[in-house]
Formats: sequence, structure tokens, C-alpha cells
Amino acid sequence: RGIKTKEEMELIRKAVSISCTGQVEVMKAMKPGMSEREIQGIHEYVFKKYEAEDVGYPSIVGAGHNGCILHYIDNYKPNISSKEMILMDLGAEYHGYTADITRTIPVAGKFSPEQKQIYELVLKAQEAAMAICKPGATFGELTNATRVVINQGLKDLGIIKDVDERHRYYPHGCCHHIGLDVHDRGNYDQLQENMVITIVPGIYIPENANCDKKWWGIAVRIEDDYLITKEGNEHLSKLAPRTVEEIEA
Repeated sequence: RGIKTKEEMELIRKAVSISCTGQVEVMKAMKPGMSEREIQGIHEYVFKKYEAEDVGYPSIVGAGHNGCILHYIDNYKPNISSKEMILMDLGAEYHGYTADITRTIPVAGKFSPEQKQIYELVLKAQEAAMAICKPGATFGELTNATRVVINQGLKDLGIIKDVDERHRYYPHGCCHHIGLDVHDRGNYDQLQENMVITIVPGIYIPENANCDKKWWGIAVRIEDDYLITKEGNEHLSKLAPRTVEEIEA
């Protein structure tokens, strides 16, 4: 299932487009005092409005520390604080094909200095993997590219002491196939033309972590969907704002 047909790509593009629209609408609606479930509801309302039959996987909407829980699906927290960020990992399923997009945004509309530093580090890691995302590259190379950036950045911020230090702030790989399933079947060796994958680095700093308290409760994941082309990749989910400036705007 790793190599997608032209017909499959039409459906995946539609699922991705609907999911991007959901992220944009939530960014416009977001304000302190809302609940995680309310945010989930806006996303899924947009999915239904644009005729997506279902969600591709249980929606993950985690504010503050809840964003550190990788597959958090309770989405219960009421009255989200203006000091928190909210991590939103949702995908519309359209005619059986799913998108998989994550955005992390400040509830108050503007990143704090610490939130911005962690966010831009995750974005830099994603850009490093994007730069080498083309036929012939391996999934392992993409993951390693993100890890090198994240480890150096965490060291520079004083969160870890050495770039080779073992830590749990980035506890997952960075890429997987999407299609009929959110973690679709496919070859996990070399990238090939017409594969559709995600690139999804993240940093999660839970309460009581072994670092300065100012970093506690910051969780950032950025996930985008890409079509592998003959020369490189096409960024399918670019309509969902992903830079600090775009999100704050």
C-alpha cells in the first residue's frame, strides 16, 4: 500500500485539505477558557461540513501538560489557561483515506519566549527532514536529521547537558505512511516516488522534568503530510499555518 495511485491521491488531497481548514478555523476561534472537547468539536464540525465521513483516528487535543501524553484522547480539560499551548493532532477521513496533521498553538494567541524557543526548535527539526525528503532517502535518515537538530537545540537551551545524552523529550520516530490507515502499510526502508508520508518531530517536557521549571508543561508537535515526487517532495498540508508568525497572525 506504500505507493499511491492517482485516484488514491485525489482522495488523500481532499482529506488533507479538509484537515487544514479545521486547523485554520480553530486558530481563528481559539481563546482562553475554552475546553479541549470544545476545540475537538470545532475540528470535527469542519470535517463534517466538508463531507468527510469520519475521523481517521481518535482526535488528540491536549492543552498544557496533556500535550505530553502522546496518544491522549480524553480531551476533557475545561477552562484552558491563557498561559498554555494546545496540541491538536487530528485527521479527516474522506472516502476511506485519512490525513494526519498536528499543530501546536498558544491559547492566548501569542507564544511566550520559552514556548517560542521550543516551537521554533521543533520547526527547524522538521525543516531539516524536509530538506532530504526525496526518493532514495531512508526513514532512518529523516528521523536522524530531526534528532540531531533537537538534541543540539535542547543542549543549547540547557535542557540536556550533552547532545548524546539519552532523554525522553523526543520519544518517537518522525515518519510514517498514511492512506487507508493513519499508520498505513508500506516499506519503511527507502522513500519511493508516490509514497505519502508524515514528518512529525516533537518535544515534550512534562511537569517535574529534570530541567529548569520554566520549561515544564511545554509540549510541541508539528506534523505535516508529504507526497514523494520524482525530484523531492510536495508539502500537501502547507495550508495549515505552521510558523510562529503565521500562527500568531
